[in-house]
Amino acid sequence: MTNEKFALGGIAPQTIYTPRDAPELAQILAQCNSEKRAVVSWGGGTLQHIGNAPSQYNAVIQTTNLNQVVEYAFDDLTATFGAGMTLAEIERVLNEHGQFLPLDVPHPERATIGGVLASGVNGALRLRYGPARDYMIGNRFATVDGHIIKAGSKVVKNVAGYELHKVQVGAFGTLGILTEATFKLFPKPPAEISLWASFDELSNACAAVQPIWNLSTPPLAIELLDARTARWIEPNTTGAWHIAARFGGSKATMAAARDLFSNAAQENNARSVEAIDDAKTLWSAIADLPATLRENFSDALLMRVSVPPKELQNALRVLLDTPNAPRIFSHAAVASVYASFDGAYAAPETFVATLRARVHDLHGHLIVESAPASLKKNLYAWDDVGASFKLMQSLKRKFDPNNILNPGRFVGGI
Repeated sequence: MTNEKFALGGIAPQTIYTPRDAPELAQILAQCNSEKRAVVSWGGGTLQHIGNAPSQYNAVIQTTNLNQVVEYAFDDLTATFGAGMTLAEIERVLNEHGQFLPLDVPHPERATIGGVLASGVNGALRLRYGPARDYMIGNRFATVDGHIIKAGSKVVKNVAGYELHKVQVGAFGTLGILTEATFKLFPKPPAEISLWASFDELSNACAAVQPIWNLSTPPLAIELLDARTARWIEPNTTGAWHIAARFGGSKATMAAARDLFSNAAQENNARSVEAIDDAKTLWSAIADLPATLRENFSDALLMRVSVPPKELQNALRVLLDTPNAPRIFSHAAVASVYASFDGAYAAPETFVATLRARVHDLHGHLIVESAPASLKKNLYAWDDVGASFKLMQSLKRKFDPNNILNPGRFVGGI
């Protein structure tokens, strides 16, 4: 394994650590802190493209050996996993008891639970189950002074006061290194059905989203895809815009969901509605879409836009109203949109800034998820977070006074 495998922003670390367990990880982190060497924690590496290039980068601390089931109380629907455990392995463990975690992100065979939590990334199932921070009920993390902090709980209950365990979720590894996490689990639905509707007009597809979300049998996920992106999922599909919806429940409920979905789609001028035979493959491909777009179009700019749900159509029109119309897919009901822009950019900073300003007019935010190395060094990945930035700075100073954890890669150069 070469250090180049861990390069970020054209910088490769001098040292790669692979601690045997959490105490050794904490010890290594404390050593790096005392020597003021900048550290990046690394699980499967599937989400390391997100964020700015590091301002300093000396060492990698891998979490791959923290890959054990720490505790699994299947009768209580709770489990604790080491931060280096992959989502695919977690799925295999939970499947034996008909349970699951609704984390559907790219490359689950490599993505680790610690990396997914640190990045704050969510997939299509967020619509029904919420973001991961909602059902992560506790964790342990290593601090720069070599301690391992236990936060939260191993039982499902309401807690008064500050929920310290949630601070690490979405902090991008800038406040500590997760070593394990405890979750509330979900029983698998006894039956599922996945449905696909095609539309000729964007306005009709967007108009169908809210009625589908408001069905008496609410969907687990609703995805909206343009024609080019849809063909990565369903090669023979026709139409300009497509909705994929996933439902779970009893068999009788699934039969009703099919009729309700069909009615909602046809009332908004769908050109066709059909059931998906191989739903597992469909949703796996949808979960992988951010990686598929990034890996197959390496010269493209991949952006993620979030707006209030009522602004979904307006946000899509803003993205389409550009010289190089992007490939698009969206977690439609929560209006989180991925857009991949092809082409050479004479002034990429201006292009991104102009799009950001138009998205801000819709009360939304725009993040540059990935870009060619030649462009990324001049692009700021994150959007402005407003007044909360002062709190983020305060937390950073408290948790990482020497600024060794992922320096420069997160919001505002944190």
